[in-house]
Amino acid sequence: MAIEKMVLLKIVGSLENMHDMLRELVFCENAHLNLNVENSSAYNNYLVIHQYESEIFGQPIYHGVDPGNIHNSCSDCLSTVETLAHGLDVELVIDKKFLLEKNYSFEDARSDLGKINSLWGSKISEINKKKKQIEKLAELRTKIDSVTDKSIQLNEVADLNYFDYEIGTFSAENKSRLKRNYENLSAIVLRIGVIKSSAEDLYMIIYPKQFKDETYNLLKSLNWNKLVIPKRYCCTIADMIKQIDAEIVQMQNEIKDMSASIEREWDDIKNQVLKIYNVFKLEDKLAELEARADFSNNSFVLDIWVNERDKSEVEKAIASVSEKYLIDEKSAKDFGNQVVPPTKLKNNWFSWPFEMIVKMYGLPAYHEIDPTPFLAITYCLAWGIMFGDIGQGLVYLLAGVFLMKKMPAPGHILMRLGGFSIVFGFVYGSFFGLEKKELPWLPGLLEGGPLDPKNIPSILAVGVLFGVIVLTVSFVIGIINALKKHDIEEGIFGKNGVAGYLFFISLVFTLVSLTGIINISTALCIAVLLISLVVMILKEPITNLVLKKSPLIHGEAGSYFTEAIFEGIETILNALSNAISFVRVGAFALNHAGLFLAFLVMSEVVTNPIAKIFILFLGNVLILTLEGLIVFIQGLRLQYYEMFSKYFEGGGIEFKPIKLNN
Repeated sequence: MAIEKMVLLKIVGSLENMHDMLRELVFCENAHLNLNVENSSAYNNYLVIHQYESEIFGQPIYHGVDPGNIHNSCSDCLSTVETLAHGLDVELVIDKKFLLEKNYSFEDARSDLGKINSLWGSKISEINKKKKQIEKLAELRTKIDSVTDKSIQLNEVADLNYFDYEIGTFSAENKSRLKRNYENLSAIVLRIGVIKSSAEDLYMIIYPKQFKDETYNLLKSLNWNKLVIPKRYCCTIADMIKQIDAEIVQMQNEIKDMSASIEREWDDIKNQVLKIYNVFKLEDKLAELEARADFSNNSFVLDIWVNERDKSEVEKAIASVSEKYLIDEKSAKDFGNQVVPPTKLKNNWFSWPFEMIVKMYGLPAYHEIDPTPFLAITYCLAWGIMFGDIGQGLVYLLAGVFLMKKMPAPGHILMRLGGFSIVFGFVYGSFFGLEKKELPWLPGLLEGGPLDPKNIPSILAVGVLFGVIVLTVSFVIGIINALKKHDIEEGIFGKNGVAGYLFFISLVFTLVSLTGIINISTALCIAVLLISLVVMILKEPITNLVLKKSPLIHGEAGSYFTEAIFEGIETILNALSNAISFVRVGAFALNHAGLFLAFLVMSEVVTNPIAKIFILFLGNVLILTLEGLIVFIQGLRLQYYEMFSKYFEGGGIEFKPIKLNN
């Protein structure tokens, strides 16, 4: 449950083996190409290549291959392959089995592509051309079919001597702009249909020919999308649809006839095209890596980040090509803050789905503590408190099981949220909103349910207590993150550091002492509060004093203190906001019970049993959808604004392994 440990490997290899070594590196799929090390002084001095060249790699050789030319050549060839694949209805996928034959080179693939293209290229191009025509006709048919009155005679409108017409679409935004410009338009505007697939309206604009330019300019300013209708379709809309359908069928038959001549060699051509595609993708990736490498007279140098546990696998892959190599290893600690290693999250079965929520905010930096496990636990607990119900939790759990295959992360999140809803449903004694009063056999730890007057203060207090605990942990994580970066100013004296936490917790205890719930000295709490506030205001001079740096304040003292005082006021408001925000956790638990109570009361008013069931069913549907969404958003808000702001910056670089992608 952490961020994977990374090491930087500097691979020095012979130019004669470069292609094969890079090929093996791509097949490993566990190396991240380093792009941010060149400007590091720590990096510049840790290895000198030249001392190894003469003794390991022998005489200099000329590296005459230009990666840019290879990339351009691969791009052209891949374009041809995609054209052939489209005509053959071949799905282009990466498959390593096509790359196992080492003797099949880039030149061989290019030669085979030329042969296939010369034999079938013209026919496949014709097939693709007809497919595009079919797509355009299908798009035209969809728009024309949206016309409400299919009896409109386009030929009669086209034959007018003094008027012309256009058919086209306006978006919802541009429709309102059109209405505001009616008086400036010397034309008749007729809304003739609605295109459901694009949520656009179809219009016919009829205008005097003498105002053609004026009308055109105004329509252009309104982002008018003209529908180009070929002249051969000058008939009724209904006849036009029939004519388009006939043309589509005719072209589909022509494609079928042309494809019949290829079918005899279909499988061989398909496999050959896939093989060629994979070779070109590999060569394109190798050209990209070569462009990132540095070269000396007879060697190449490539810098990669790998997982600490994968470094032996990478070295084994390089060694399988040749003994003429050298790998120098540096850990992330060796660079300090000069270099930012990539981040690869590693979480257990419970936490991993919540990586999606973390990444929505930002990726943790390499030296940060991964917030995913903490988020997973606190989010599920907050959800359970706010949305505790056995039956509704079971619905979410089953929905998660259903979504798991198509959407793994959201599906697993729903399962966990549903599970916590069920657990807290047993605490509240709630099953689809019904409690012990309606279902006496229902188990429940909270006597009387959430809305019992004696339970309401306890539920609200639990929400606040939950908030104080999770914010305490948030402060601790933030302090650790700051100290790992050697940032004493923020980690010790900042608003999210030790001083900030002392201010927050002393404010909480001050409020508690005033209520008399806990017998604690109010004066002591206020003293700690004021001292910590002063420390935060003076954090820069105190830090510089501790570190024996001068001057104590950079810039003008007046500007510093003005800014620091406003920051202190902001800290006070944030501390109050943090504490109060978690009252909502308990409030949503009460709201959840109260919302269903409203539907229960409505169901008791009616006498028809079917109507009763329908009202209760409708209430549960609204709670599962509308309230479920609100609680989900509230949970995100607590994480992002109240907790992440204390400890999570999210400036990490994602670990992207070097591999072939479709």
